[in-house]
Amino acid sequence: MDTVPGLAQLQSRKRELLLESELNRRILRLEVGRMAFRAEQFKRGYGWAQTAWKWTLPFAGFLIARKFKSKQAGVFAKGSMLVSSLRAAWKIWETLRQKHPGTDTGA
Repeated sequence: MDTVPGLAQLQSRKRELLLESELNRRILRLEVGRMAFRAEQFKRGYGWAQTAWKWTLPFAGFLIARKFKSKQAGVFAKGSMLVSSLRAAWKIWETLRQKHPGTDTGA
């Protein structure tokens, strides 16, 4: 016999709601995992564009600087291009080194 009328129904409803909440949490976790997977696929698929951008940007800057030619601007543009190119090359070298750790020739 119920000590409080309707208590059994409320407890039953509570269990149903808890079960539904757990299912919603699992569905949400699954959807977030799918989104992360798709984002990684997208990143891998268009990673070449980022590398191309890093290499073409210094050359574009050099060409723009040549358009506004003056002796000081030319020296600055060439130095800027050299620094940018070296930075891009360094990042690529480090990325390749991290992908293939066995090829490091350090003592």
